[in-house]
Amino acid sequence: MNLLHAILLGLVQGLTEFLPVSSTAHLTLVENLLMGRSMPLAFDVLLHVGTLLALCVYFRKEIAQVLRGIFGGDAEGRRLALWLFLAMIPTGVFALATKSFKEAAKGHLWLYGVFLLLTASLLYAANELSKKREGRDLGGMNALDALAIGSIQGLGGGFGLSRSGSTIAMGAFRGLALPASTRFSFLLGIPTIAAAALVEGRKLVQPLLLGQALPADMAFPAGSAHPAILCAVGVLVAALAGYGAIGLLDRFTQKPRLGGFALYCLGAGALLIFLGLR
Repeated sequence: MNLLHAILLGLVQGLTEFLPVSSTAHLTLVENLLMGRSMPLAFDVLLHVGTLLALCVYFRKEIAQVLRGIFGGDAEGRRLALWLFLAMIPTGVFALATKSFKEAAKGHLWLYGVFLLLTASLLYAANELSKKREGRDLGGMNALDALAIGSIQGLGGGFGLSRSGSTIAMGAFRGLALPASTRFSFLLGIPTIAAAALVEGRKLVQPLLLGQALPADMAFPAGSAHPAILCAVGVLVAALAGYGAIGLLDRFTQKPRLGGFALYCLGAGALLIFLGLR
C-alpha cells in the first residue's frame, strides 16, 4: 500500500460516507481492486475519523445548540440531544450484535452487493414516499422516530447497507420530511462514528503511537509505506472529501431526488455480486 492508495481510499471514504451508497462496500471494492485484498476493519474505521472531523466542522452550529441544550436553557437543543441519545441506544445494541457478521463480511464481496441492493430499494421507497407528502421537521420528532432510526443504523454500516441511506430512509418512513431526516442522520453520525473509531480505531492507533508492530490481523500488505503516514494521509483526504459530500447531499435532499442514488446502488450491488461470485 502506497500514498496514492491512501489518497484514493480517503477520497472514497469521504465521498461515500455521506452519499447514501455505503462507504464500507466501496472501500472494500477499491481495496480489492488496488491491492487484491481487504484492509483490516480497524483501518476502514480509522478513515471515518476524517469524516467525523468534516461533520463537526459543517454542523458546528447544531453541535453548539445541542451543548446549550445539555448545559444551558436551549429547549430545542435539549430535545435534539435527547433524540440523539435515544437513537444511540439501539445503535449500540444492534452494532454489537452484528459485529462478528460485519467482520466476516469483509471477505465476501457478494454480501456487500446484496445489501447494496437493499439500500437501493430503501432509497427508492423513501424517495417515492417523500414525493407524496411533506413530512414533519426536526421539531416534530418523537422518541419512536429516534429509536427506529437508531435501530436501522445499528444494523447497517459495515456490510453494504448504507448508514446514511438507511437512516434517511427510515426517517422518511417514520413521517419526517426528507431534509429533516437527512439532517438528523448527519448529526447522529457524529456520536456513532466517534464511538466506532474509539472502539475499533484504537486497536490500530495504539501500536502505531507506541512504535509497536501491528498484530497479524491488522498488518498492512508487505512493502507498504509506514502505516502511520498512510493513516494520516487517508484521514486528511477523507475529511476534505467528506465536507464536500455533506454539503452536496444536504442541498440535494431539499427535494426528493434520491432516485439517482438508488439506481447507482442497484448497479454497484450487481457488480459486487458478480465479482464476489465469479
